[in-house]
Amino acid sequence: MPEQLSSLHSATHDLHSAFSYSLCQPDPSKSCGACCGLYNCEDHSRNTLEVLLQRRTSLFLSSGKDPELFQKAYSVEKFPSNPKLVEAIYNCEFLGFLDAERKRVGCLLHPSVNQGEELRYHCCFYGPELCAGHFCPSYTYLTQAEQKTVLVSLEDWYLYGLVITDIDLVKEFCQQVQTCSGDRLREERLQDRRVRQALRDFFGLKESWKFASLKNRLGKYYFSHSEYQVARIEYEKTWKVKPSRFDKILVSLSSEFKNKEDILEAESLIEEKIIKFMEAYERAAPDRIQNQDG
Repeated sequence: MPEQLSSLHSATHDLHSAFSYSLCQPDPSKSCGACCGLYNCEDHSRNTLEVLLQRRTSLFLSSGKDPELFQKAYSVEKFPSNPKLVEAIYNCEFLGFLDAERKRVGCLLHPSVNQGEELRYHCCFYGPELCAGHFCPSYTYLTQAEQKTVLVSLEDWYLYGLVITDIDLVKEFCQQVQTCSGDRLREERLQDRRVRQALRDFFGLKESWKFASLKNRLGKYYFSHSEYQVARIEYEKTWKVKPSRFDKILVSLSSEFKNKEDILEAESLIEEKIIKFMEAYERAAPDRIQNQDG
């Protein structure tokens, strides 16, 4: 077992070193648990998931971090009914909070939170090899600069996980601002405090969007009988208008509109966020900063 564990850790290190950033556990202020089924439930609101994660964590600790005792206790614990969005995706019961401040979610069996002891061999559904070797599509489909927009702006497990896995939302936002600036996204400017705040305001729409459909939706996907399809907004068929220039963003925000006025308001809200970002981004240009200092 020690040799196998050493080999596993070495392979995991090699895989992680192939990427510029860790999107799973990037820093002490946030992490993502989407691949463990965190959002795979009809009610995936912040409060519901926070209560669930805290109850799991408390139960795991009260079981002495014994996976088998935890599973026995978990099987009789009365959790509120919350049907899955997709039955085929496993919602891991060992996903919980890794820190007392409840900033990071992750595997309660991982050796990094168990004094180096690998507990995933005992009860983990997928096993440590598959877990360690899994990298979500955001690792490869988002560019380094696109990943950076999320990493520098969000310090919140709930919103971070929703955004970093929403490839369309991140890519389309970056494409919009690159079109406005006529240049590629400059990573060095993303460190500016005002730029980070503007990014945070835009990505915050993922949680606070006033036109979001709350029924069996997660981003651009809608679910029926555990099957999913990509949602579409029928602009021409329903309202006799051309598709929005922000269509991909609107779909990623799970938008559902009642009339044309809703669409116009939604476009205005998104445009406002992009304009505020561009203003902050332009002020963060090296020549602008030097002129301001001078």
